[in-house]
Amino acid sequence: MKKEKIQEYTLRISQSNRTQLVVVIYDILLTYLSEAEDADAKEDKNEFRYAVRKAQPFVTELMSALNFQYEISYELMRLYLYVNRSLALSLIKNDSSELKGPKIVIKNLRKAFEEISRKDSSQPLMKNTQQIYAGLTYGKGCLKEFSNMQGENRGFLA
Repeated sequence: MKKEKIQEYTLRISQSNRTQLVVVIYDILLTYLSEAEDADAKEDKNEFRYAVRKAQPFVTELMSALNFQYEISYELMRLYLYVNRSLALSLIKNDSSELKGPKIVIKNLRKAFEEISRKDSSQPLMKNTQQIYAGLTYGKGCLKEFSNMQGENRGFLA
């Protein structure tokens, strides 16, 4: 994943509430799955394995965040186990054909959680984060980011 994409996800994470955070995790997971498929198409097996291994912790995080007081969590766990098993099989076979099904599952779940996140008006999980404003600079077509808050006392506050 490129540095710009990592920065974009970092910014989204810092400004997300619970349901938006799940959408971000799905987006990161889909990015790594796409990178794995691209690497496999280029026959770059090292990059393929790297992308699949980077995707696995996000599936694990989704599984660990489930609240089993709700019945739907059991269904989600089955889907996440399927995705996790498919990722492991793709590593064993060294082939991206096992990633097609999980990618569809994650896309559908992402779509559902995005719809839920639109209705969730809760506050972001992180407080005391930097506010980022983007604006055009004097450079020709150049976009630069500025922050309005600097200092050591930033980040998650309980």
